[in-house]
Amino acid sequence: MLLEKLITPKPKTTLYFVVFSLIFLTVPIIKNHSFDFFNSNQYGLLLFLSSTFFILLHAFGLNNLIYKNDVIKKENLIIATVFVLLNTFNLQAGIDLFSSFLMLFFLNFLLESYQKEHPFNEVFCSSFVLSIIIIINPIMVVMYLLLILSSLVYSYNNWRSYFVSFLGLSMPLIFYFIFKSITDQKIDLNLIYNFPVISFKDLEIIAFIKSYQKIFIIFGLITFISILEFFNWLYKKSIRSRKSFFVILAYLILSTIISSFGSSCNWYILLTPLSVFIANYFTYTKKRNLANILFYVFIFTSFYYRWNIVI
Repeated sequence: MLLEKLITPKPKTTLYFVVFSLIFLTVPIIKNHSFDFFNSNQYGLLLFLSSTFFILLHAFGLNNLIYKNDVIKKENLIIATVFVLLNTFNLQAGIDLFSSFLMLFFLNFLLESYQKEHPFNEVFCSSFVLSIIIIINPIMVVMYLLLILSSLVYSYNNWRSYFVSFLGLSMPLIFYFIFKSITDQKIDLNLIYNFPVISFKDLEIIAFIKSYQKIFIIFGLITFISILEFFNWLYKKSIRSRKSFFVILAYLILSTIISSFGSSCNWYILLTPLSVFIANYFTYTKKRNLANILFYVFIFTSFYYRWNIVI
């Protein structure tokens, strides 16, 4: 079965995965709308191909991050595969693609703070990465709550940790003030920070569900089963895996809030935590026949949706 080959991958399996991903991600190129876009925009094809490379890099980075931090202890390619299959990247989501990629570094520092009484280095680095993300995608300021929740989960919530986190967040501002002071230029904070536009996207969400009702039901069902499987297996996981999953669950919740109240492309932030939970189900469930059936349905549905979107 395909799932078993991804759980214990051989070198050639990784090569097959790369080929499969390239085929899957470049499906929209053969669509007429895509050719029209590339003909009218000389940088369209270059942007699309570079985004394809970025998505593959993101998939492997997420896969290695989760395995390295013992969140999912079985070395596999399922996380990367699920991330690619969930991907519906379009050319307007470039900022969110880059933000999601940088969030891997932010998440990695948070997970590495496990069992450290004073993880000041990890807290500072994660805050500094988040500050960069906020500059390019202001609504991601909500993710500071994830750092606070991580400090509670990993038991290092004290004033020194929060001071270090604020120091990390303010580093771009400090550098900006120093640069302006040296060059004797006027300080304009609008050049660094912009307030995010926040409004509940109820009409867009309803329109999407109506347009892709069957696809939404299938993805929703797989997500629901994955979350249910996580809570059923929670007591069997190691302490580190359990705590790390709570951090990723908080990541998923915050990403859902951002997607609901941010721009139409902020949904991309959801894919990282969602991939972890779905991959956890496909990796550990004892109902292997059902898992394999759902995995093939997942692949078919992803291809169908990928074929019908316009980049």
